[in-house]
Amino acid sequence: MEKQREFEMFDFFEMTPVLVCIAGKDGFLKKVNPAVIDKLGYSADELYAYPFSHFIYDEDKALTNQQRAGLLTGKALINFQNRYVAKDGNIIWLEWNSIYFPEKEVVFALAKDITESKLAEI
Repeated sequence: MEKQREFEMFDFFEMTPVLVCIAGKDGFLKKVNPAVIDKLGYSADELYAYPFSHFIYDEDKALTNQQRAGLLTGKALINFQNRYVAKDGNIIWLEWNSIYFPEKEVVFALAKDITESKLAEI
């Protein structure tokens, strides 16, 4: 039964169009699903080489760091929106739902691309 559940979680992780990230307390990504790679255009190696904040749009870094600090104290991040710079230079708006697991010192985060709706607001 445990193996079946692991397989189902692996399938979800690999196949969902939702961006799924597991990051360490240090801010470095530990694992991302293919949707993250497809959306941002960076290889997994590129994403793992820098803290995730490296990819955040400069104007959103301070607010994101503030929200991340709250996350690491146990406050779940719900519908938080910020921008990322894709490898091709495009700006991508993402909306995040994240939770911190202190016993494992990891953040589990889900995001969806909201770029089209943000551009429609302009």
